[in-house]
Amino acid sequence: MQKTDIKQIDVRVSNPYVVYVGEGMDEFIKESLKDRRLFVITDSNVYRLYKDFLYRLSDNVHFFEAGEESKNYETVLGIYDFLIENGADRYSTVVGVGGGVVGDIAGFAASSYMRGVKLIHVPTTLLAMVDSAIGGKTGINYHGLKNVVGSFYQPEAVFVDVGFLKTLPDREYFSAFAEVVKYGIIRDSELFDFLERNIDGIKSRDMKILKIVVERSIKNKVEIVESDERETGMRAILNFGHTFGHAIESFTGYKRFYHGEAVAIGMVKAMEVSERMGLVERGDIDRVVELLKSLKLPVSLSGGVNRERMLEIMLKDKKNKNSSLRFVLTKGIGSSIIASGIKEELILEVIGENNGKSGKED
Repeated sequence: MQKTDIKQIDVRVSNPYVVYVGEGMDEFIKESLKDRRLFVITDSNVYRLYKDFLYRLSDNVHFFEAGEESKNYETVLGIYDFLIENGADRYSTVVGVGGGVVGDIAGFAASSYMRGVKLIHVPTTLLAMVDSAIGGKTGINYHGLKNVVGSFYQPEAVFVDVGFLKTLPDREYFSAFAEVVKYGIIRDSELFDFLERNIDGIKSRDMKILKIVVERSIKNKVEIVESDERETGMRAILNFGHTFGHAIESFTGYKRFYHGEAVAIGMVKAMEVSERMGLVERGDIDRVVELLKSLKLPVSLSGGVNRERMLEIMLKDKKNKNSSLRFVLTKGIGSSIIASGIKEELILEVIGENNGKSGKED
């Protein structure tokens, strides 16, 4: 494709970089990285689908078993072994090609190998494109806690090729829209409106619609990251729905829900907390629930839930401060606040509520 067809989004942080957005970017990516010694990190799913592309980038390709279960120290140690055995030095570049798990692990390995080597992200999932590949967060899970070990480490560039979305399985594709909906709720009501109006185009994977969704989501993420690179303040709003969502993932052993599905349920729960605190009207909750359902996302937990265990997990959330629960709440679609000191009794009540059926069962 022509370089003029590629949108460039500047990320003005401590180590500035560019996010490139387009479709059919194989040759552009290869040309952009041609003078580097590359070490490609990916997972088994991406390796199976895009093996030829990976080896066009580099002869040095390492993959691990796909899935959240691989997001651990053993996988990182395997990457270190691969880098050492193939002679990677401090001037080498690690390229993470894949979804959020790949990006988090490759980023963490790059940040710690030889005290930090260059990093490039090539996200292949919608979730990675609009969220995890942008902003410099890396991490692994430890003792059942999500991303509790990690670092802030900015890439040198991110190449977002929406053409990868054509091969995503339906469940993974729709799961990622939870993060897109999140941007609409916390700060961008126009994006929320656009999603409501373009459900059919989203379901048919209309590339024109998806480019707009991806670009707008990235710009939202970039603006927040630029204002708060290391999450000391405003950036925390990106965690809307995630305190509940991470607890749901941990409680269910990371096997029952995809990340986006857990976040979708978590956003509804966060809105219910907001309603109980007089911040939002029920109509806004209903509107969010309907949009999530139309995107084939669950909106509630079904089956038995150990409320006390869920609360225990939430109390260990790394976003808490001084052992006090912190939540991102909404004051209506397009507006959000960070709240601390919310009573545990209120959270237990909301965890126990089951106001709607899963979008998958409708």
